[in-house]
Amino acid sequence: MSLGPGNSLFPRKGWALALISLVLAVLVVGAAEVEAFSPVEPAGPVDPAGPVDPTAVSDPAAETTDGELSPTEIYAGLFAHLTPHPITSFDVGGFPVTIYNINTVQWISGGLLLLVMSLIALKARKLGTGAPRGGAYGVFESIILFVRDEMVYSVVGKERGRVLVPFFLTQFFFILTMNVFGLLPDIGHTGLLGTATANLGVTCGLALTSFVAIHVLGIAQFGFFKHWKNFIPHVPFWLVPLMIVVELVGVIVKPAALMVRLFANLTAGHLIVLGLFGLAFVTAQSMGGLMGNVVGFMPVLLAIAIYGLELFVCFVQAYIFTYLTIVFVGASLHPEH
Repeated sequence: MSLGPGNSLFPRKGWALALISLVLAVLVVGAAEVEAFSPVEPAGPVDPAGPVDPTAVSDPAAETTDGELSPTEIYAGLFAHLTPHPITSFDVGGFPVTIYNINTVQWISGGLLLLVMSLIALKARKLGTGAPRGGAYGVFESIILFVRDEMVYSVVGKERGRVLVPFFLTQFFFILTMNVFGLLPDIGHTGLLGTATANLGVTCGLALTSFVAIHVLGIAQFGFFKHWKNFIPHVPFWLVPLMIVVELVGVIVKPAALMVRLFANLTAGHLIVLGLFGLAFVTAQSMGGLMGNVVGFMPVLLAIAIYGLELFVCFVQAYIFTYLTIVFVGASLHPEH
């Protein structure tokens, strides 16, 4: 099965929904929301002319006299990739706007995703129903068809799912791209890279797109009152008040679970790598000599293994977030199931 025009995967209505999702995820979680969730404050005033060095520390005692990095500086540099920090700040109509590194990661991910998917769509039209050519195209086609057939169609159904496929593809690849960018080292300490999905502001925005899709699609299918009535199962009348409370809690818990799960898993993996690298430095410094270097290299090997596992987690978490959203949307569209 191919992605040619005879088997179109890109209906216009679906792409409109996908574009709305992408705009929500990238823009809604802007400076104000990120600042609310950010545990890090800049060490000094933000310089609009250039990025803030994320490894800078405000404690003079942390600096060494021989020019070597102190443990505090090492940990600050490693942890800076996980926490948001400001790049620049400016005013828009008197309203202060701060651009964080995780904002740039979202913009780069969104632009790259738009470019790659446009090229894939053009090649799909060119190939028609013929056999795909090229390794990269084949890999993307396999992933796209898996999301469409095994995730969307199997839960929502082909008739309703065909319009929703671009939305879920955008959600899956957008999360995956940001997850992978979180593994890239910020060479040169430019301050532009970071782990966007390890920030609650970003995962909150992504969960918001799922929340909107669940209820907007349900209301469009059944109407406002019928949609909310579908959440109440057939129970004795005296249990209805209790079920209303339970279902209202569930309405909030579903997107909250998506938000926390993605944030926690991406944060945990980076903290493990951070701890192993820290253990290597502490061991090498405490033991000293050749034995310290040999023993200290063992945590580095473990960190490399965890880093490889993190690459797998990037795909798994994108899959789980997207699939659970599909399940929730399917329950909204097919309450009888």
